[in-house]
Order: sequence, then structure tokens, then C-alpha cells
Amino acid sequence: MNKRILRFPMGRKKAVTLSYDDNMEADRKLINLMEKYQMKGTFNLIPGWFAKEGTVYPEEETYRLVTEKMAGEMYDHPLVEVANHGNQHKFMTTLTTAEMADDMLTCRKSLEKLFGKMVRGMAYPYGWHSKELQDVLTMCQVVYSRTVESTHGFELPGDWLLWNPTCHHDDEKLMELADEFLTMDVPDDPKLFYVWGHTYEFERNNNWDMFESFMQKISGKEDIWYSTNIEIYDYVKAYERLEISADGTRIYNPSKTPVWLEIDGDTHKIEEEWSC
Repeated sequence: MNKRILRFPMGRKKAVTLSYDDNMEADRKLINLMEKYQMKGTFNLIPGWFAKEGTVYPEEETYRLVTEKMAGEMYDHPLVEVANHGNQHKFMTTLTTAEMADDMLTCRKSLEKLFGKMVRGMAYPYGWHSKELQDVLTMCQVVYSRTVESTHGFELPGDWLLWNPTCHHDDEKLMELADEFLTMDVPDDPKLFYVWGHTYEFERNNNWDMFESFMQKISGKEDIWYSTNIEIYDYVKAYERLEISADGTRIYNPSKTPVWLEIDGDTHKIEEEWSC
């Protein structure tokens, strides 16, 4: 055995994920587009910012927060992961460690109660982060957190608590990056196209059509895995847990997640135990 490379489910070499913040009413339109193009995404919510029931916004207002009831209905969807964005969207690095932990855990508890499932991911409020905050997130069992720092690249994160996206949806290079991603050869490590933003920006900038064009371009490809943030994290972690014999001829998978590997040019699905 000379070469062993991670592949995404079904042997795919590429993945695409979306990440949107701030529990906006306009998220509903994005989820409808995700249904249309069968793409998945993560929505980073702020429970302390849920609007009061009966809130009516001026017709011209683009920053319209969902109510708790709307959130429970809208984000309870098979294409959606719900993640943490702070209970009050505070400038986290200005807080004490106790305040950081309290805000993170309050957010987690609120979202887990609302949706009846574990909430393990996050996006940093305002993009602010620090080593101290990362240590707090680890203690609070937050397994990944997204920054706002575009890479214009397609690599998997080296540090899951500093998960830098490919780009914001308003990036002038979005379509250029999409073309590069779709046509690139992937002989080695798998590639990820990660787009983030806020849906109120589509309304403010009147560019929903632009993003639908992107979704139409990038969707429906047999060689791409369309996934949420937590699905990517869990899959890579399952890969990292693989146990390999000293001579490299046997692989044991202790997780419940099947993992695909390219081994010397051939693709193999590793469920429990594999040998050559």
C-alpha cells in the first residue's frame, strides 16, 4: 500500500457547504433555494435576539429577526444544521472567561431545547476570536467555529476552532472561484467550497439572483458532497479515528460512520474492517 487518501461519501473528492448568521426572516427564502438545488447549510442562531411574537417591521426594513416560533418551524429541516452564534451576539473577546462560558452554554441550552437535538457547532459573533475563547469553547463542547476570514481556497481546516471559509457570498471572486472549484483536478486531499453570509444582505444589495446563479452553477454535480458544517466535521473525525495495522494491509473503523478512502488509485468504503 503506497498511497491512502481521504474521500468524501461515495468516493467524492469535493464538498460544498453554506453558513448563514443571525436568524433572519430572509433565511426562509434561502432554505427554499436549498430545497430547489438540494444543497445543505448551517444557520448560526442567536436565541436572545429572537423577535417578540407579533413583531411587525416597516416595509423597507431588511434586518428582520425571526420569532422563536418561526425559528422552530423554519430551521427544523433535513437540509439544515442549527449552530451557536452566542446567546446575545456579544463581542466575546471582551468578556471574562465566565461570561464567555455563560453566553455559549445559554445559547446551546436554548437551541437544544427548541430543536430537541445537540448543537455542537458555532460561528464567532462579529468574527472576533482568541485562544482564550477557543479554550472556553472546548470546555463547552463546541467542536468547531467559523471565522469571517476568507481564504479564497478550498482546504479543510487545520484547526476546527479557526474554520476559515472560502469566501463571503458578496465576494467579487465568487463565480470565478466556483469555476475554479468545478474544473480543478483533485489528485490528493479532498477540497471544500465554503460560503458564508447573512440573508438580509441579499435584500439590502438586491442580489438574490446572483446567488441563485451561483447555486445553480455549483449544484447537482455527482462528484460533490453537499453537506452541513457538522457533517463535514464528523466525517473527517471518523476518518481520523481509523486504526491501521502495522503493515498497512488492514483498516479498522471504530465509528458508526462509513468512511471512503482512495487506496492506490482504487476507492474503498470502510465500514467496520477492511483488508487488502
